[in-house]
Amino acid sequence: MFKDWLRYGYRVDSMKKSLRLHLSPLQERLFVRIIAVLLVVALAWIILAPRSGILAYLQQRSELRELREKTVFLEQSNEKLREEVDRLRDDPAYLEEVARREHGLLKKNEYIYDFSQQRKKESK
Repeated sequence: MFKDWLRYGYRVDSMKKSLRLHLSPLQERLFVRIIAVLLVVALAWIILAPRSGILAYLQQRSELRELREKTVFLEQSNEKLREEVDRLRDDPAYLEEVARREHGLLKKNEYIYDFSQQRKKESK
């Protein structure tokens, strides 16, 4: 059995009673090249993996930053709208102003005179 190991490049160290693999210089270079290629492939996969690589991570981080900015903007907008709703509920003068300005509402016995058409005729 030990003779077979010696023939295939294995050597039994009698002091440690362990099995060692001895490679020729050509085999060592080939082994180093294979390991290097595997490391390069693994590194490329870590960087370029479709959903879990570093590039995907950076893209997701960028999207997260944009979403946080949008969230801050929407929270500010919601706060302004809450303040306006509170003002509409609590301030009758402001409610009247908004009703007149945005909806064209009038008080009883109030009329609107529109002179814009006459001005157009006069300017011609």
